[in-house]
Formats: sequence, structure tokens, C-alpha cells
Amino acid sequence: MQPTHRSSRLLLPVNMGFVFLSLIIALGLNFIPIGRFHAIPDFTALVLAFWCVREPHRVGMGAAFLLGVFVDTVHGAVMGQHATAYVLLAWAAGTNARR
Repeated sequence: MQPTHRSSRLLLPVNMGFVFLSLIIALGLNFIPIGRFHAIPDFTALVLAFWCVREPHRVGMGAAFLLGVFVDTVHGAVMGQHATAYVLLAWAAGTNARR
């Protein structure tokens, strides 16, 4: 069975500008004050996990660490709390990316 034009487009690498824009939007969604409503997911972690699986050679633990430090400083959390969690997430997503 020959691949069609549509199916071969799925295998093309993604523009890094689009990856950067999606991570910036996810950060913006994380910084919206929500009050007492705790059912909001960590959008940065979700988008980071997706890009670590989709583009493991371009988005990895370095990007996860930088995003985590930025989230730590904006939220006023313990320095390294989100950075460590995002690095572990990127490692797990990168490990399972080939499955």
C-alpha cells in the first residue's frame, strides 16, 4: 500500500516557531488566576509532554528545565520544584516516545 500525500505529511518535522508559540500559549494559560477551582490541568506539562513525544530530538530536558525555572519564578514556588517535575516528565516522555 503506497502512502498518500496526506499520510506522508504527518511524518514531516514541525516548524520550531509553532512549537515555541504553543509553549508560550501553554505558559499563558498556566498563569491565569483560577481562584479555588482546582480542576485545571498544568497546560505547560501537557504541551511539553506532547512535544517531547512528537519531536524528541528538538524538545527535551533542556527546554523542560528552562520552562520549569520560569514557572517557578512566576508562581513563587520553591526554586526547582516545577523544573524537576518537568525534567522528569520530559525524560519519561522521551523514553516512551519510540513506543
